[in-house]
Amino acid sequence: MQTGKEAAVKLAGFSLWYLSAHLIAKLGNSAIEEAYLGTAEQVLSTKTPPWQILIGVVVAEVALSFAWVALFFLCAALIIGFSEIVSGALSIVTEIVVFGGVSLIGMTGIGVFILGLSLRLKQVGAVTEVLLYYLLIFSGFFLSSNRLPAAFHILNALSPLSWAVQGMGAGWRVFFPAFGVSLLWLAIGSFVLRQQWNWARKNGKIGSYV
Repeated sequence: MQTGKEAAVKLAGFSLWYLSAHLIAKLGNSAIEEAYLGTAEQVLSTKTPPWQILIGVVVAEVALSFAWVALFFLCAALIIGFSEIVSGALSIVTEIVVFGGVSLIGMTGIGVFILGLSLRLKQVGAVTEVLLYYLLIFSGFFLSSNRLPAAFHILNALSPLSWAVQGMGAGWRVFFPAFGVSLLWLAIGSFVLRQQWNWARKNGKIGSYV
């Protein structure tokens, strides 16, 4: 029998995955969408810094997805037990907000990394699908981390979502590792996107193998 706190962690973890999945999918498909719409050259030639465009995409996608997350959380609370879920969520509301925000930073970095790769490669979408399903099943909210083999624990050391779930359950002692992993992904994503953006602008190509 799970407690209200345990149920709140699972719901918050799934909600973070949902937000992250939509965010990563949107970022990863942005370049290909522009190519399909015939506006790729306009994007590549714009004087607007890439980071301003990305911030707009991230804010819009999170805002749109958050409405569905709130509705899902409400429905789940009514099914499981509203008072129990609310009391459990309120007991860790600070952890949910802080670790959720830190996780979204890292997941944005992963999305930016995939976006950078998509400027040159056509099959990034397939990799994205595998990554999102991995995060759904093995991040610790869907299956208990105690049941996962050691190999998954090693992989989850680089997962912002896994660190968020750990933080909601274990508290502030994992904040700095979680924050460090998220900053690492943001730095990697920014570096890859910058390199591939410059390549795409120089060659005028998006989604090309050559």
